[in-house]
Amino acid sequence: MVKYRHIPPTQFLKGFEAASRLENFSRAAEELGLTQSAISHQMRLLEGHIGQKLFLRSGREVRLTDAGRDYQRTVRRCLELMEEGYRRLEPYRKPGSVVIYAPRDFARRWLLHRLPSLRAAAPNCEPWLDTSGTPVDFETLEVDMAIVYADTPPEGRESLLIARDVLSPVATAERSARLRLPSDLLHATLVHDEHPLGWADWFRRAGIGANGTWTGTNFSDSDFALAAAELGQGVALGSMTLAAKALADGALKQLFDHVLETGRAWYAISTAERLADTDIRDTWNWLRAQA
Repeated sequence: MVKYRHIPPTQFLKGFEAASRLENFSRAAEELGLTQSAISHQMRLLEGHIGQKLFLRSGREVRLTDAGRDYQRTVRRCLELMEEGYRRLEPYRKPGSVVIYAPRDFARRWLLHRLPSLRAAAPNCEPWLDTSGTPVDFETLEVDMAIVYADTPPEGRESLLIARDVLSPVATAERSARLRLPSDLLHATLVHDEHPLGWADWFRRAGIGANGTWTGTNFSDSDFALAAAELGQGVALGSMTLAAKALADGALKQLFDHVLETGRAWYAISTAERLADTDIRDTWNWLRAQA
C-alpha cells in the first residue's frame, strides 16, 4: 500500500484554500499568479482525486459543498502547519545558530536578561530559545542543548549544574512590611503554583502547624506566580533562582530566612558531538561561568 496516496499535489491544496476562502476562481488565480482556467482545471482534478464534489459553481462565483467546507478546515490547518514548519527552519539557516530548549519559567526569569552577556561572551552565537515544552530528544530534534529541571541529570549526556532550587516566601516590600512572623502567613493571601512542593511543606519546614486551607490564586506557571507577587496580589512561595533578579531589583523581597530544599536543580545537558561545534561550546562555557 502506498503511504499518503490520498494526499493530492500541494499546488492543488493551495489553489483550493484560496478558491474556497475567496469563493471566486478568478480572484484565487490572481492571488496565486495563475490563470482562471488553471485554477478551474486544478479544482476539477482535485475533486476527481478525492472523489468528492467540493464546489457548487454558478457562473464566476463558487460556493463550497458540505464536503468542501469540511475539507477546507483540514486543508487550511495542514497548510498553516507546513508554513509554521518552514518558519521554524529559519534559525538553522543562520550561521552560529545555537538552539536551546528551556522551561518557560527558567527562560523568562533566568535566561532572558542574561542574553546580552551571552552575546558579549560568544559574539558569533545566534541563540534560539525554544520554550515549547517538547520532550528533548537529541537523536530526532535539532536541539543543541537543553535546560532540564530534575533530581539528577539524565545519564549518557554531558551535563552542567546551573543552580539548585530552594523555595522561600517572597512579596512586595509594602506587603512584607505587614508580615513580621512566619506564622503571619497563615492569615495572608498566598499565591500558588503547581510545583510538587507547596505552602504546606514550607509551613512544616518552618515548624508551623497549618490546616491546609489556603486563599489566593493558583497558577500552572511559576513565572506567573512570581509576577502576581510582584503586582502585590499575594505572597508567592518562590524559587530563589527564578526570583533572583526581582529580589536584586527590589521588585520582590524575601520575607523570612526559612527556605525549603526541593532536592531538584536546573541542569544544562548536551552531547559530546554537539559540543564539538565552536559556537555551541562557547555557549556551554558561558553557561558554566553563569552557574
